[in-house]
Amino acid sequence: MSTRASSTDPLLEGEDPNTHFPRDVRHWIAVYREMIEFNEELLDRVRPQIERLPKAARAEIVKNDVEMLESQLQRYRRRLDFWYGRQWQLEGFQIDHDQRTVSYMDRTIMLTKREFQLFELLVSRSPSFITPNRLLVEAWHDGHLPQETLRT
Repeated sequence: MSTRASSTDPLLEGEDPNTHFPRDVRHWIAVYREMIEFNEELLDRVRPQIERLPKAARAEIVKNDVEMLESQLQRYRRRLDFWYGRQWQLEGFQIDHDQRTVSYMDRTIMLTKREFQLFELLVSRSPSFITPNRLLVEAWHDGHLPQETLRT
């Protein structure tokens, strides 16, 4: 979660990366989360339809439309990461990915690799509810583990 804005990513109208207002930051997090969700759902609906097209038409659509949507989705994800980082910065919360530490005010804790993976997943999905099964799939990449693994 970098707080550095990518110089290659254009900003949306009204987007101010240097804002000092947490409410503005929460607004942009909500905007980018909604756009990401929309693009993901759109791609999920379009891909099966594309597979039914003749090869030449499929290649044309993938080249012109799908690649553009995927590129846009990547940009939205980078912007969302920026805004999460900005939120943490404004609230005095720091995350060090290399050291797997989380700091708030004058306290720092070090997390295990698994704890840090779980922490990142929960932070990236906040405030959305995540079912235990979904958490196991996304954090452990295994939907067959029992939910007791999560409690442990």
